[in-house]
Amino acid sequence: MPNVIDDEDLYNVIVLGGVSSPGKVTLSGHDRVTNWDVKTSPYLNGATTTLKGTPPIEFSASFYLVKDVAQGTDDFADWDTFVQIINTTVAGNKPKALDIYHPDLAANDIKSVVKASIGGMVYDGKGGGTVLVKFQEYRPPRIQGGTPKGSGKGGPDPNQDLKNELNQLTNQYQNTPWG
Repeated sequence: MPNVIDDEDLYNVIVLGGVSSPGKVTLSGHDRVTNWDVKTSPYLNGATTTLKGTPPIEFSASFYLVKDVAQGTDDFADWDTFVQIINTTVAGNKPKALDIYHPDLAANDIKSVVKASIGGMVYDGKGGGTVLVKFQEYRPPRIQGGTPKGSGKGGPDPNQDLKNELNQLTNQYQNTPWG
């Protein structure tokens, strides 16, 4: 997996439908949640856990845009085109999810999204502006669930050597006048 120090450019953008976002993006709320049904019983230790599924999530992408004439950068002009790409997910009669890539999203297995909302531009008074976009993950349904199997008691005991040494020392002690 890339890291933010060596591959900073990968972390500054999302790639949506094959197009890199303008400006600098900051993601939040992209935590992967797994739903479990935990059933406890009175007078018993432990519980039964049943996997209920992994729901699609909504997360936020905050885009900071600037216009820098010296570097020939105009994120604001590129933003209009990028917004049109976001809006294609809800255009027409049937929503259409788009592939998305960012290293942090990929780490949580988020691959496809649709638009949830686009906020208004908030200007910082220094030539920059921020737009908050909320994306809804598209995750087609698939059968999932069940109760996990507990850890088995089979296989070698990792502490067996220590137990053998303890038994040997205990036997030696018992054969002394003090044991």
